[in-house]
Amino acid sequence: MRRRGGTPLDPLAYKHRYHDLLMERIRGRLAALESGAATPEEWTVPGSHALLEALRRRGAALYLASGTDLKYVRREADLLGLTPYFEEHIYGALDDYQNFSKQMIVERILRDHGLRGEELLGFGDGFVEIEEVKKYGGCAVAVASDEAARRGVNAWKRDRLVRAGADIVIPDYRRADRLLAYLFAEV
Repeated sequence: MRRRGGTPLDPLAYKHRYHDLLMERIRGRLAALESGAATPEEWTVPGSHALLEALRRRGAALYLASGTDLKYVRREADLLGLTPYFEEHIYGALDDYQNFSKQMIVERILRDHGLRGEELLGFGDGFVEIEEVKKYGGCAVAVASDEAARRGVNAWKRDRLVRAGADIVIPDYRRADRLLAYLFAEV
């Protein structure tokens, strides 16, 4: 900004502007969920709820971590019917950025549950969460979904998530039963 003759704003101003633009873009989706015109299944990766239910039945401690601001993540989790799976373990970005990172969440999970890194199982579609799970020796399942078609793999996402270190790449959770049987050595 300075190199081009401008005066930069506080970094938080840019973050808030980004979130305002993002919320404007998805406002219709949120309104449709609130009114019941859309179902959570229409706006989550196919098979998500079944996967979460299967993990809960196995006794897994579930955490949700997003780079989106916490207030937005909690609202969306409620609208999408995800809060009961994660309860108080829903995390999102904070204005005080020094008190939130995906690395901090991974470290908290390991510490709070007395786990070793290789006992960690992470699911995600972002480079950072895949990297963090792998950094601690966990198993990272990358979800390279084609969001527009709601079926198949997005090649760009797949390549990016493989570079991040993903152990497994899947298009969605439609075959969650087979995936979990494999991951939990039940086959």
